[in-house]
Amino acid sequence: MDLLRLPLLVLTEVFKNMDFRGKFLISLMSKRARNTLKLAVVKPHFSFQLSNDFSVLLEPSDRHSVLTAEGYYLIRGESLSLRFHPDGMSLNSKSIRKQLFLAGYLLDTFTNPISSMYFHPQTEPVDVWEFIKMINERQGSIKSIEYYLPDASSEFIPKILDECTEVTDYIWIHGIFSDDFVYTPPRPFKAKKLSVGSINNLFNLEKFMSCRCVQVEVGKNSNRTTQTYSSFFTKWMDSDVALQELSLGIMQKSEEPLIMDALSNQFRNHEKIKENWFELKRRNESEFIIHNNCHILITIYTKQAYLEKVMKD
Repeated sequence: MDLLRLPLLVLTEVFKNMDFRGKFLISLMSKRARNTLKLAVVKPHFSFQLSNDFSVLLEPSDRHSVLTAEGYYLIRGESLSLRFHPDGMSLNSKSIRKQLFLAGYLLDTFTNPISSMYFHPQTEPVDVWEFIKMINERQGSIKSIEYYLPDASSEFIPKILDECTEVTDYIWIHGIFSDDFVYTPPRPFKAKKLSVGSINNLFNLEKFMSCRCVQVEVGKNSNRTTQTYSSFFTKWMDSDVALQELSLGIMQKSEEPLIMDALSNQFRNHEKIKENWFELKRRNESEFIIHNNCHILITIYTKQAYLEKVMKD
């Protein structure tokens, strides 16, 4: 039976019950087969992992399933060494060109996918930038990005961050940023959670209040002042921005009095719940809890998030 002659509705159900390897091999059969696959396959969620090799997993995935034996496959004239398991594939190549090539083929074949990305610390910033940019150029949806920067002086750091503004759920970018590096986003970040460290002057908190949760490890040699933090807290209190949880960690004690002075000026009428825990209201009447300690200097929760934390603890 010619599978591709089945009605599209039937094919959609067939592909739902077919593993990733089966669908990928169908895409290699012919141009007609690949176009049919584009129409019938439900939008996937790809988890890309760039390291010494290149792995792609469908989410949710059985990450411990056994890979098939290595085989060579001709894709758009390019011979690639691939291994498969039911939920994904692995490319045996350190060549970033081949990794980008395969990722591009998958993005073009399984149209409008959701993507999550993990970059090994050995991945060069220029390659990270190229990979994220490739997905954005295809108007794909990026759910999360994780990357530990290997080079504090890289010119590609702001370019990478610029490409992250449309990420929807989670951004984790850590490394040692240079003292003179300052970054201002071209547009508000959409991510619900943003974790950045170790920073010095890079992070202008006022530019990232569009994120629901922000975690920042504050680096050494900062040029921030009490006024820097006072300005941030004032704008946050007087607005309806999305920021609901903020964690600031410090690497030097001199930063702590700056923040505490700003807090004392801003929250003179706060209500103390218990030691180091304070309750406050923003202009829009939303209720928040502030906690400060010696490890995470200050954490801001919504009152609901605080109550959930108390119940969990």
